[in-house]
Amino acid sequence: MNPDDVNPDATPRDAALAAAYAHGPGRLVEPGASPRAGSTPGPRVPLTALAAHSRFGAALAHLLTDVATPLRWEPWNQYNDHRAHPSARAAVTVDLVLAVGSRRWPLDPVRRALVGDEPPAPDGAARVELVRRRDRLSPGYREFGDVLTELEVGHVAAALVEHAARLGLRARATGTTVTVTSDRETGDPAAPLPRRSSGVGPRGIAADPRPLPASALHAVVEAVNDPPAGSPVRDDLRHRLAVRNVAGVEDGWYAVSGGLRLVEPGPAVARLQPVFGHPPGTLHVASVNLALVTTGDPAAAVAADGPDGYRALLRAAGATAQHVCAAAAGAGAFCRPARSTDDGPLEALAGAPASHALLYLLVAGRSRGTGFTYDLTPLETR
Repeated sequence: MNPDDVNPDATPRDAALAAAYAHGPGRLVEPGASPRAGSTPGPRVPLTALAAHSRFGAALAHLLTDVATPLRWEPWNQYNDHRAHPSARAAVTVDLVLAVGSRRWPLDPVRRALVGDEPPAPDGAARVELVRRRDRLSPGYREFGDVLTELEVGHVAAALVEHAARLGLRARATGTTVTVTSDRETGDPAAPLPRRSSGVGPRGIAADPRPLPASALHAVVEAVNDPPAGSPVRDDLRHRLAVRNVAGVEDGWYAVSGGLRLVEPGPAVARLQPVFGHPPGTLHVASVNLALVTTGDPAAAVAADGPDGYRALLRAAGATAQHVCAAAAGAGAFCRPARSTDDGPLEALAGAPASHALLYLLVAGRSRGTGFTYDLTPLETR
């Protein structure tokens, strides 16, 4: 929803809140095919050309390749193109633009190239601009497509920040820009990008029935509580974790912030299936081991940060989800983000305050198989 269309007499803050509440219970989403994305015209400069300029350029090329380009192809999957971050319907609603000084180079992720007639010459600093491409989602999403796009902006920003440290870089997200600089104190070649998965399920996704190791649960909790410096996370998000069939851990709802604390014992995960938007044959929510429900207060965010407060809240939820996805991948589990829910009942199940709105749902567990994939990672990065 365009906030300016809500009411011509509304203040920007009122318009932002009107858009936020339109995204909640009662929203209308219709099925439809996503438009096919066209490529940006112009000459191409391979990302590898950055490596010829400096060690910083080489690390920057690795960062863009690992985070923003296809890493594997799953022929059995409805959405086969997999990257380091999830995207609603695999529509890739965030484009990346590399900026050095006053010049800008859009990224062609499929060709692993920058659009321009000469390579950038970054000398220890660069910016990565995140460009929203809501138009790549089906028109049937209506204004709710804005929510999915902002969540993805958070995912991409967090993935850049998180992976930068592995490459000896420092990254900080501000709004829709990630500033990247050299940091010789970080970098661990032995810590590769985790192999993220949203679940293996050519006949529907369900978790392995064996108990999930407690280490996976603790990795998720740590990801929420200890995000990397520079990530666009916020401390005004509320997280509740539904736990099922984790070795040595009682089933129930847990508070996550500040450490794991049981707040309501019982079959929390099983109660999520009726409020999930897809049938068990598509995603068997009741079988998963972990379900993280993230909510936030749009009115408080807008009061504190102005009209962009609600969008920042969504980006923060996406960033937290990205760190959780990476932690789950490192622990050998899949993690599938979702917004196909009946928001009101889900907020009630998670015990959210009356002023809070659902921002995100993540479900995680151990996959029942590995599937057949084509590895698209460049040979020099393996």
